[in-house]
Amino acid sequence: MKAGASSGAFRPRRLGHVNLYVADIEQSMSFYRKVLGIEEAYRTPLGGGGFVSNGNTHHDVGFTAAFGPLGKPRGAKPGQLSHIALELENERELVEDYYRAVKAGVSFLRTTDHDIAHSIYGRDPEGVIYELYADVVKDWRTHRSGVVTKPKPDWKPGMTPPVEKACYHEVPVITRVPEAIFHPLRTTHAAIVVANMEKAVDYYCKVVGLAADPACGGKPFAVLKGTCNERSLILYSASGIRAPGYHHVAMRVASPAELAKSADKARRAGIPVVAEMLHCGRCSVMVRDPDNCLVRFYADEGREPGADDVDPSLALFVL
Repeated sequence: MKAGASSGAFRPRRLGHVNLYVADIEQSMSFYRKVLGIEEAYRTPLGGGGFVSNGNTHHDVGFTAAFGPLGKPRGAKPGQLSHIALELENERELVEDYYRAVKAGVSFLRTTDHDIAHSIYGRDPEGVIYELYADVVKDWRTHRSGVVTKPKPDWKPGMTPPVEKACYHEVPVITRVPEAIFHPLRTTHAAIVVANMEKAVDYYCKVVGLAADPACGGKPFAVLKGTCNERSLILYSASGIRAPGYHHVAMRVASPAELAKSADKARRAGIPVVAEMLHCGRCSVMVRDPDNCLVRFYADEGREPGADDVDPSLALFVL
């Protein structure tokens, strides 16, 4: 169902995934499965990639080897963000929105055929790369499981008749890794610290097409939502303590009780808990992955905390 209107060229539904540069694909895949509780979906060894998902979509988190296949440098360091990805309703909307944006003077980095999805990549004013994509097959596991070596063909938006139906699963079957420490349901949103809040919000609303929560006006953070009316991206103003850049990815857990058990289990297993708090009815637990990337798990005791409920000094660890 569509939420509040946006003035952007695109109309993304929600955050689909984040993609991170890592030092060791094997180590990252193992940690995210055994500790963070997200099942391995597939790997692309020719491109130095790995992907994990609990069934919500073809990947909740993607990994790209920072040193590239065969050790070829990419110009990236382990622990850096490769990109965030926002899902659109269908390919027809993606293609129409792309040409509307180009006509308005927006430039993009590239377009890509991922076989299961078609994607457009851009860069925001802060230098963060974002992906706008639409799935083009519904049964993604038929095309993406195990080791995938199929090369990516060239794709130009509209070169073939775009798929008009929605290919995402409205009620996905969520898998659970019983032996894992944490048990997330899905990736929900990403957090980015920005140097220029006004410019960043303006870009994500007017170009990318997310809608800003008006309750955040005048606050040091902004909540941006897709057409599903759920939080997809949280922006925070940089300070002398916190530098601009990607901060963390957030994942929803079924209940506060389960999250508390997971946090206790993590400590007993020697997994450092970076932050743990209960604020405005939201329980949050934050840990670091092998490349020092932050992952935050959360569960609400009642309703989702609003912008006016949250202490601004804690917003980065709560929203």
